Amino acid sequence: MLRGRSAQTVAVSFAFALASGVWAADSALVVDRGLPQGNLNNVSGAARSNVRWASGDSGFMGDHVTIGASGEKWVIDSIRTWAVPGLDDQDPDHLGDFYQDVRLYFGKADGDISPVTSGALSTGSDETSNPNIQISEATKAGTPLYDNFGHFLRVWEVDFNNLNLPVDGGSEYGFGVWGMGREIEGSNGKAYMWFNYASNAPLSGAREDQADGVMLLFDGSGRSAGEFTGQGHGWDKNSNINIQVFAHRVISAQTAAQ
Repeated sequence: MLRGRSAQTVAVSFAFALASGVWAADSALVVDRGLPQGNLNNVSGAARSNVRWASGDSGFMGDHVTIGASGEKWVIDSIRTWAVPGLDDQDPDHLGDFYQDVRLYFGKADGDISPVTSGALSTGSDETSNPNIQISEATKAGTPLYDNFGHFLRVWEVDFNNLNLPVDGGSEYGFGVWGMGREIEGSNGKAYMWFNYASNAPLSGAREDQADGVMLLFDGSGRSAGEFTGQGHGWDKNSNINIQVFAHRVISAQTAAQ
C-alpha cells in the first residue's frame, strides 16, 4: 500500500526510474545520535552523561557512522553536529569570535579522512562564506547550557547541507568537524581549540545510534591517528560524538519494480 502519493506521481517516478536506472528515495534521518536529554552537567554527579572533547592544537577528534545495510547505495544529504567553544572565563557571542572557519571531514573509518565542505567565519557573526553550512545557537532553542567545571557555556549547532556524499550501505565511515581557532589574546600564539559535544549513551536518556564508546583521532591534515576512549583519558566513562545524518537510498529500477 502506498500512502501520501497519488497514483500519477508514483507512475511518473517509476517511469523516471526506468529511464535513469536508479530511484532516489526521500531524505530521512538515518543515524540519530543527537544530544543527550538526561543526566546533564555536574548536578547529575557520577551519572553525568555529557562531555566535550578537543584534540589539542595539532589535530581534531572524530567518530564513525554506518548508513544502511550491506549491498545498498546511499547518498548523505546533510550532517548535523554540535560544538561547545567557551573557556572558563570566555563564552563567545558568536562562533566566528573564536574560529576562522569550520570544516567537515569524511572518509572510510579505517583510514584518513578529507575535508568535503568548509566555510570561512568572521568575528561577530555565525554566518559562513558557504551557504550550505548553517550555524545556530542551540541554547537559544532550548538546549541547556554546558557545565564546564562550574562555568556555563553556550552550545552551537552546525548543519552541513547539500553534501551529496555517496556511501556504500553497511560500510563504516569516519567523520570529523574542526574549526581553525583564532589566536587567544595575550597567549603568545596559542589558538582556541575546537570542542565537539559528545555523550555517554547508556546515561543520555536519548536514542544513541551506533554508540560504542570509541572515537577517532586525526592530525591536522585528516590523517588517522588511531582510536580514543574517554574512560581513564580525561573522563570517568566512554562517549561518542553526537551526530545526526540525513540521507536517501538510491534504489535500482529493478528493485523499485518489485
